[in-house]
Amino acid sequence: MARPVEFNREAVLEKSIRVFWRYGYASTSIQRLGTDMSLHPGSLYGAFKSKRQLFLEALQLYFEQSSQQLGQQLNSDKGPLDGIKRFFYRLVDQMLDETRIKGCLMINTATELADEGEDEEIRQRLDQMFKSHEQQFYQALLNAQSCGELTKEKDAAELARFLLVGVRGLRVYSQTRPTRLEFESVVRQLLSVLTSEPDSHLSR
Repeated sequence: MARPVEFNREAVLEKSIRVFWRYGYASTSIQRLGTDMSLHPGSLYGAFKSKRQLFLEALQLYFEQSSQQLGQQLNSDKGPLDGIKRFFYRLVDQMLDETRIKGCLMINTATELADEGEDEEIRQRLDQMFKSHEQQFYQALLNAQSCGELTKEKDAAELARFLLVGVRGLRVYSQTRPTRLEFESVVRQLLSVLTSEPDSHLSR
């Protein structure tokens, strides 16, 4: 009887996220994963069956973590629009942190797969994940309309989509190493669609 694979599955997924995030899906082999994570490739095959299955589970965990963080930041005691503002400025802080890997695993993967032109299943999963994040923005915008922070003349669904595109654009922009002033200038323009008052509380 084969010996069971003995390691913490979630801890392995956490480590694999960083490897896939740094090198990309195509350039990450089981051997590289094993070396970077100090695990024997046979153990990874035994637990996950394939690199692709390991990646799918790592991507799912990354999505769940990012969704939780987005929800926490959008939930502001000062109101829904403040939560949206707080999310974007914290995103800037993260992108300026040189200890963090640049970009986003989901966005990097979507870009890589677009270039490769393959793996429709992963593309569909990514689409569902992005739509889930868009829905979180949408709910925050509906809340802002309900409490009078955002005029009901604005289309919450369109704004949610615009904000998500803004997040994806900022992630890609971060790879060119812009300054904080350049980042924050872009963020102010993004947030300006939420209000017609240029000197409103959305300014940092």
